[in-house]
Amino acid sequence: MEPDDPPSDLDPLLCEALSWVVRLHSGEATRADFNELQQWRATSAEHEEVFREASRLWRVCREAARQLAEEAAAETPAPDPPQAAARCDPLQNEFSRDDDLSIDSDASRNRLFSTKKH
Repeated sequence: MEPDDPPSDLDPLLCEALSWVVRLHSGEATRADFNELQQWRATSAEHEEVFREASRLWRVCREAARQLAEEAAAETPAPDPPQAAARCDPLQNEFSRDDDLSIDSDASRNRLFSTKKH
């Protein structure tokens, strides 16, 4: 069985209806697909009923997935803030971190007021 194949114990008509629902929600359904679906649904009252059940299952699964995503997001700790980026100081010909370049840092003062020739 392939991952996209429905289990063999499902009603074949339900499997067909679920395939229609998936196709409609794929973002790739065409007007021809929609017309073909309308014909499929009009085949019998059973086709219409099974399609409605497949649509209901889609909504239930979508809502369950949304709730799981919300719960996972609530349980996930906030990420650590990004570290200051390292960058090259062309005057010193060395790498330094952005947080070392604040006006109050010793490294910044030393660089600005250094009497050494580079």
